[in-house]
Amino acid sequence: MSWLISAALISCLLGGLVWKGYQLSRQPWNLPLQGIVGFLAFALIGRILRDVVGEASLVRGGPVWSAIAWHAPTSAAVLSLLFFFDAATLPRQVAKRRTRRNALALLAAELVMIGAATLAPAPRSVPHMSVIYFAANLFMGCALGACAISALRYARQAERRLGMGLRVAAIGFALTALTSGVFAAIDVEYWLTRSLFVDIIGVNGTLAFTGIVAIVLGLLYPAARMRLTAVRIWWRQRQAYQALEPLWTALHHAFPEDEFLRASTTPWDSLRVWDVHRRYYRRMIECRDGLVRISPRVAKLREGRPANTPLADLVAEALQGSPGDQGEQQRAVPLAIPDTNSAHDEVDELVALSRALGRAA
Repeated sequence: MSWLISAALISCLLGGLVWKGYQLSRQPWNLPLQGIVGFLAFALIGRILRDVVGEASLVRGGPVWSAIAWHAPTSAAVLSLLFFFDAATLPRQVAKRRTRRNALALLAAELVMIGAATLAPAPRSVPHMSVIYFAANLFMGCALGACAISALRYARQAERRLGMGLRVAAIGFALTALTSGVFAAIDVEYWLTRSLFVDIIGVNGTLAFTGIVAIVLGLLYPAARMRLTAVRIWWRQRQAYQALEPLWTALHHAFPEDEFLRASTTPWDSLRVWDVHRRYYRRMIECRDGLVRISPRVAKLREGRPANTPLADLVAEALQGSPGDQGEQQRAVPLAIPDTNSAHDEVDELVALSRALGRAA
């Protein structure tokens, strides 16, 4: 199961890197995008190296170089994420200056880790592994704490939906920063006493995982909300498009010249988001144009009918006449017009007329 989780994580990171890398190739000056691409790239390298070289263990004392192999790129990934927040919320020069300072801190931490691994008398050395883990956890704790502060600063500048997600992510960053600090303290305690409080490690690991989940949910929340809204709009437009079929068919039969030219006629048109959006508005406009052309005859028929005569019956009767009887030269009258100026209400009126026309057919 662990290999399956790792493969899924690598696939997600690789897919995100290709997507954002393509965007960066078109906007190479975009600093926040540079930070996201750096985060995905270093996180992907760290995940792959962790699977290749194996996961080092503090209790078993090594191997020391395995710990460095995936701790170094993972720390760089966190630094890139911090750069993203700084670039999104601070002036360009300030963000670059802060990143250079943070990069020096990362370099110092990695030099300490490399020095400890070099001085280790054997591939597995408990004291030297403690130093490596301490340096990594200390840097990660500081960087994640800075991410929490930057995320809150970003949340104050963002719109409500994005701000809510950033605040959740900030809580996750703060929690993981705290757990990294606790792990750093455990590293020092283990280096001094060669003993570990297993219960504390278990609780701290659970809190760290909870913090990571909060970060992921917080960062994905705005995009997920937008996608969910887009899906709802897509579904509503697709349903309305199908519901307008009876009205559109009747009007198209009477006025075939009013149909817009189709941009494409592939089977995917009924499913793709943009095609559904385009076809929906095209059909609505074509229905409205047809009603404008038929409206003079409907108005004439209405003069000899009771006031409560359904509009669908009048439209159906008007469409039974020959094209020359449609009264194109007469003044148009409004048909199926809602009381409000809402586009949704206008579509609802057209859908109601179409369904009534379909039942009367």
